Amino acid sequence: MISLAIAGFAMISSVNAQETNEIVVPTKKNSVVTNRFGNNWFIGVNGGVNLYNGVVTKGESPFEHLSPALNVYVGKWHSPGFGWRVAYQGLNVQPYKDYDHTTFMNFHADMLFNLSNMICGYREDRIWNFIPYVGLGWAGREAYEAVGEQNWQTMTSGDITGSLSANYGIINTFRVAKHWAINLELAGAFFRNGFTNIIGSSGHDMMWSANVGVTYKFNKVGWDEAVDAAALQGLYGAALAEVMDELNGVKADNNDLRNKYNALKKDYDALQKAYDELSKQPRGVAPEYSVFFAFDSYNIDSKKELVNIEAYAKAAAEAGIKLVVTGYTDTIGTDAYNKVLAEKRAQAVADVLKKAGVETEIKIVPFGETDKCNEKYLNRRAVIEIAK
Repeated sequence: MISLAIAGFAMISSVNAQETNEIVVPTKKNSVVTNRFGNNWFIGVNGGVNLYNGVVTKGESPFEHLSPALNVYVGKWHSPGFGWRVAYQGLNVQPYKDYDHTTFMNFHADMLFNLSNMICGYREDRIWNFIPYVGLGWAGREAYEAVGEQNWQTMTSGDITGSLSANYGIINTFRVAKHWAINLELAGAFFRNGFTNIIGSSGHDMMWSANVGVTYKFNKVGWDEAVDAAALQGLYGAALAEVMDELNGVKADNNDLRNKYNALKKDYDALQKAYDELSKQPRGVAPEYSVFFAFDSYNIDSKKELVNIEAYAKAAAEAGIKLVVTGYTDTIGTDAYNKVLAEKRAQAVADVLKKAGVETEIKIVPFGETDKCNEKYLNRRAVIEIAK
């Protein structure tokens, strides 16, 4: 009964797997599994321009304060909506159009907020992500010392002077592959008053930048969706009820099989009696002899069956008679398939006869499907007969 129950469960699982091709596990919408520390790290590099917007004097345009920019960063996403990074932004700054570019650097740590995932739900294959950020850091530039009466063109370089920096910006990422993205970053920063030593400046010094670059995401990327435990429990409960129904059906089938077994045993006892009578006449040649096969098989696996066929062959050889081997099948399967199977069964018996020394003609007649006997398994045979 346990074996039948397991077989029934396996059959149901097999049918379900063939119908769905995969096991579907219910998940919660907009809910993911917390990732490990080593997952969802990223590193990137951007290039662009810095625009210093301190005090504009002498009729200068703000765009005369443009200077090249470099942005390098590394960070991690702790959830689809929240992450952090540490970044270097710099190269140089241009306070005056007549003022030489000076070395500039801004090291800052930022908190990142992926609004695309927060508002629209997490999707690993989303093409565009909108990510604002805020952060704090330290900025430094190469200090200068005036020579003469504020003659900016005759200044000599000195040490590095610094300031705390408040940073903010927006990152737009465009997915090109699982681990790669192109990003466009628009950023701003506040520094202390007079950070660039411009006379007459008031309030905070400011800088904006626009950068384009690439981001590489390494280790495991993305998050696994959280399993909906309640829905999964209901799914398993329904599956268990289905299995129990099938098990009850298997029990009923088992009773039918037991009854059929008893009927088949009576037929077997009758065949055994006929065989015993045939075996008592080793030199005689019976009108026919049946060799039985397993379902969908043409192999003669029983040593007892081989001995009987060899005995029949020896008797036929001594009598100098010709034999006909006819193959049979049950009605399971197509006509074409059963015809081939019947011929293989007949050929298997004929091969044993020839090997046993039957020199007379052996004619193979494949009959294909037939139901001469009441029970199907009795038709899975090959019959040896004396040729007329």
